[in-house]
Amino acid sequence: MPKIKELQCLATNVYKEARGEPMRGQIAVARVTLNRAIYPKTICGVVYEPHQFSWTKSYKQVVYDLTALNASIIAYNATDDFKATHYHNQSVKPSWRKRLKEGVTINNHTFYYP
Repeated sequence: MPKIKELQCLATNVYKEARGEPMRGQIAVARVTLNRAIYPKTICGVVYEPHQFSWTKSYKQVVYDLTALNASIIAYNATDDFKATHYHNQSVKPSWRKRLKEGVTINNHTFYYP
C-alpha cells in the first residue's frame, strides 16, 4: 500500500480528471497515473509533473472524495493488464496521441499505449 500522501495525490488526480466517469473510467485514470509512477518517480511526482494533468496548472488543493479514493485503492491493488500511459478527454486532440497506440475509450476518455 502506498503512503497516505501518495494515495491522496492519486485520489485527487482521479477526482479532478474523472469524477464524472463510471468506476471503470476512474480506475483506468488511476492505472495510467500508476503506470507512469515507475521508480524513482513517486505518484505525487507524476501527478504534479509539469504539463501532465491540466488541473494542476491552477489548482493544487488535495480533494478528499471517497469515490475517487476507492477507485485509487482498487487501481493500486489491481493485477490487470491495463498498461495505458496516456489518455485525453474526447473534447481535445493532443498532438502526442499520434506517437502512441490508441486503445480503449471509456465514456469521455481515450486511452493510449506506448
